[in-house]
Parts: sequence; C-alpha cells; structure tokens
Amino acid sequence: MRVAVFSTLCLSAFQLSEAFVSTASSRRTSWSLSEKNAPTHDTKGQALEDLPPEVQAKIMAYQEHQQGAPKLGWPTDIRTLVQYNHGFAVMSTHSKAHPGFPGGSVVGFAPDEEGRPLFIFSGMSTHTQDLLVDPRCSVTIASKEFKGAADGRVNLMGKCELIKDKEEIEKAKETYMKKHPGAFWASFGDFNW
Repeated sequence: MRVAVFSTLCLSAFQLSEAFVSTASSRRTSWSLSEKNAPTHDTKGQALEDLPPEVQAKIMAYQEHQQGAPKLGWPTDIRTLVQYNHGFAVMSTHSKAHPGFPGGSVVGFAPDEEGRPLFIFSGMSTHTQDLLVDPRCSVTIASKEFKGAADGRVNLMGKCELIKDKEEIEKAKETYMKKHPGAFWASFGDFNW
C-alpha cells in the first residue's frame, strides 16, 4: 500500500502549518509571558546575554549567516525528512471498530522514487481493516533526531491504495527491504503492499 498524491498534499499540510504558526505566534504576544519565563530551546534556560562573550559572538555570527543563506524550501525539506528518517511513522485512520473515532498505529514505511510512503500491512491488522473501509489516512513522520516539538516532522494526508501490479509489488518490496532489511514478514501470504 502507498499513500497517493503525496507531493500535493504535503505542501498543503505545510501551508496550513505555516498559517497556524503565524496565528499561534501572533497569539503568543497577547499571553502574559514574561521574557524571563519564556520557553527556550537548547540553552538550558540561559539568555543570550548570560552566555560567555565568545559564545554570544558565535551565535550572532551564525544567526547573521542564516538570515542571508539560501533556503531549500518546503518541498525539499519535506522530501528530505521523508527520505532520510528511521522508517517508522504514526498512521491515523478512521476506525472501523469504533465509528467516529480515529485509529492510530505505528507503521514501518519506505519512500518510493517519487517520495510516496510505501507500506506492507497484514490483512489482520486494525489499520488495514480501517483502510479497506475508508482509504483516507494521515501519516506523521518525525526526523531521526526528533526529541521534541521544535524538531522536524511532517503530517502527510492522502488515500492509501493497494498496489496490484506484480512488477510494482516487486519494486515496492525491494525498496522496503532496503530500509527494513530484517522485515521477514514481507514474504508472508497475508501481507499486502
């Protein structure tokens, strides 16, 4: 199985994300957070002025460089995150067993040559049963280095479709096995691509 219409949908998800971030940051100014209590990132609570002068100079030089550095853009950032990750994601489906509620599963995947995530699912798994009723799903992929909310992740939305063509199945299996060489279940009869 693979999520169809990958590139179009992930751009929409990030455009929505950008809108949310700008809305959230405009709201942040109305919150009564003082600078002293504001959240920080990887500075262990230290303000820039509390750091040694040589560290301050390095941080300022880095920030200045980053302002003028060319940006790859969302499509490249997304494709890189999907391509170079640990090969696992959280898939959310519409629950067949509990209508009206979402279902969530940790799933293995490997991106194909177009960047679409490929999956191999057992016919017995709840997410497979959910997808057979309603193929719409989302897949949340985090970067290898993910440790918290400030780290890279993407939520892809689309329809999961069964791969039926024998040649495509073999190609999908080859791609998946490169990412997951220990996936012995890929040869089991009740698993589908």
